[in-house]
Amino acid sequence: MNIDPQTLKNISMPRYSWDYEDLSEADHWFCMAKANLHCSIHLLSEMIAEKLDSSFHYAKVAVALFEHSIELFLKAGIAQASQTCDNTHELQVLYNRFKNLYPGNRYEFEGEIVSVVRPAPSAPHNQYARYPTDISGQPWQGHTHIDLVLWYTQLRRFDQDFRRLEPLMKQRYTQDAKK
Repeated sequence: MNIDPQTLKNISMPRYSWDYEDLSEADHWFCMAKANLHCSIHLLSEMIAEKLDSSFHYAKVAVALFEHSIELFLKAGIAQASQTCDNTHELQVLYNRFKNLYPGNRYEFEGEIVSVVRPAPSAPHNQYARYPTDISGQPWQGHTHIDLVLWYTQLRRFDQDFRRLEPLMKQRYTQDAKK
């Protein structure tokens, strides 16, 4: 995935924030959640296609982006309901708030959300995928693996969930375009 530096000299690709101020708080969370999820899907697809290093560390980065997308999506739902998004990374806490705000089968995830948000004593607050050591600076204990195809399949399900749930959440809790 190399781009010739000479080619870059003739290209301008700025991304502007013209509409940034027009988005609601919830829409900012939704946009960031989708961006993280789509980047994670892209990384996994590039690894599966053998166009990108598919080492364990690269896979951890894809997982970290995915876990962060879940955090942001849950916070988007909380913000959509005009609730304050706490400064927490605890997915189970955020998911519990989400379930209270969006009860019923209509708001269920098809992706395996419970296994994603469940606290892991060996990797609190989803730090395992983001850092090479635990909070005390010690290497993570035990061995594990990341099956690229299984993760890719799950992430595609969450992509469908995000697309299906966002309009339902906005329908349940309507708000002005900007808050």
